[in-house]
Amino acid sequence: MSMGQETKIRARDNDKLALKVTKGHFSSDRFHINYYIDMTTLKMRQKEAEQVAKSMVKRYVNRVDLSGLIGVGAEELKHYSKAFASKTPIDTIICMDGCEVIGAYVAKELSELGVTTTNIHKTTYIVTPEFDSAGQMVVRDNIKHMLKDKHVLVVLATAMSGRTILKSIRCIESYGGILEGISVIFAAVNEIDGYPVNAVFDSSDLPDFRLSEPENCPDCKNGIKLDAIVNSYGYTKLD
Repeated sequence: MSMGQETKIRARDNDKLALKVTKGHFSSDRFHINYYIDMTTLKMRQKEAEQVAKSMVKRYVNRVDLSGLIGVGAEELKHYSKAFASKTPIDTIICMDGCEVIGAYVAKELSELGVTTTNIHKTTYIVTPEFDSAGQMVVRDNIKHMLKDKHVLVVLATAMSGRTILKSIRCIESYGGILEGISVIFAAVNEIDGYPVNAVFDSSDLPDFRLSEPENCPDCKNGIKLDAIVNSYGYTKLD
């Protein structure tokens, strides 16, 4: 099988966001998948990253629609929207899969919408975790205070099987962190260890998306060669 043509899927709640997908036969670190999902521009272009953040933040701030109020100016309307919002405090944002730009915009959006933080300095930590060779998150001594007793949001590109995220959840909790949410660009799962996965795009946007163990991969069983090796940074074609 040769890689198909790249197509774009628009986000249901934000037409400024498009997921680029290419059909084929691909190998990730643990699984075989039938689509390469390119999130490069969503993570690395300023405007797209900002829009991704806005979509993610909807999970944490549910503003009341006050647009019908008569005689209320724009600034007053903004003030009342903040006052009536339901807010989940976020102290630390853990960014994985190269989502640091998105994470910073998430923090900015949350702050502008009045979401509180328990940090003394009244600003949010943006943390890029370190991982060891086994895929376990490593927390150095200078980072520990950013997790202990902090309300944590995890932001990453994908949630496929959830195994890597589950390891991260266990690590965050072991260091005293309070996980408030998981936000991803694309998810093939709805929840991980009881925590809902908040996804900008999910498998309903890509109904024929398939994730298989290598030994159970239908394409492999049909003798179809792999097109490329993929990870969160991109892909490498196989000749």
